[in-house]
Amino acid sequence: MRILNVIDHILDKDSGNVVLSQKEIAKDNLETTKYVEKVIDKFEKSEYVELELSRIPILEQFWNNRDDFQKLTEKFALDYFDSIKVNEKIPGGDLLFFNVELDDLSQVIGIAKLDYTQRYIHNVEYDEDVLVNNIVQNNSILPSPGQGVKNMILIDADKVQLREQSYIGTSGKWLMSRDFLNVAAVPVKVSNNVKQIKKSIQKISEKYDDEDDFAVTSKTQQAIHDSLETDGVIDNDYIADMVFDKKEEAKAEFKDELAKKAIEPVVSVPNANYFEKKYERQKIKLDNGIEINVPISLLKNREAIEFETNPDGSTSVVIKNIGSLKNNF
Repeated sequence: MRILNVIDHILDKDSGNVVLSQKEIAKDNLETTKYVEKVIDKFEKSEYVELELSRIPILEQFWNNRDDFQKLTEKFALDYFDSIKVNEKIPGGDLLFFNVELDDLSQVIGIAKLDYTQRYIHNVEYDEDVLVNNIVQNNSILPSPGQGVKNMILIDADKVQLREQSYIGTSGKWLMSRDFLNVAAVPVKVSNNVKQIKKSIQKISEKYDDEDDFAVTSKTQQAIHDSLETDGVIDNDYIADMVFDKKEEAKAEFKDELAKKAIEPVVSVPNANYFEKKYERQKIKLDNGIEINVPISLLKNREAIEFETNPDGSTSVVIKNIGSLKNNF
């Protein structure tokens, strides 16, 4: 990755001021380059939504006029601060702007809101010429790039990738997409669609299926993972075939249920790798407090794990052919 421009502006909500940097950070600043790289990497491994750049005029202007990077960032920071200052739940922070060339020579612009966190640090002071090492609280610590950024935008020539968090204060709910970028309708997050798909399957399986909840959940998880792995999307027809097999009435009812919830037959997934990895394992929580994290590929392998229904209706989990046990402390 090569830094083309990078600049940081401070949104000081305590004083009610924006501290604008009058100059960009040096392109050869290695620490800044590492920070930006990690922020982008963490963002790409998280959940975000994708929109066409033409839908967001403020960002389209940013992309088209990026040669005037300094001026654009200043206006963006001032306007953003005006938007958030009325909501007491939105913390102060820095707005980090970067224009970079990636390894494949494509160019992206990023805007990341770096929320402040509180940390204790040492502070060297003098009391009547006597040196004293004190411990003080610093309220303006920037987040580690490995934590991920709650509100961030990546822009290229065609699209915008957006990750945002909502804040609810006395002034109401604030969303960056709606209340600052003026986007009328943001795509529903993939995770929300998946949640509704699972709920619909659970509801219909209780009517048409004699399998226990765990078996249905496992089939659903496997079908979602396989669809992502094969096509990079969530294909609900494929999921219906996998979960309900030859039960045509159940399949039809499942599709009707999704239509009522405005979920498309094929759900686009802008960051399929993230979700494929997320659904490649299933966490099983037992009533006695034990949790088991099982790879999807082993759920149907009775030589590895088996679920037995006891006469009293309870279920036993039998884990087989364990070579060794490893402790992770």
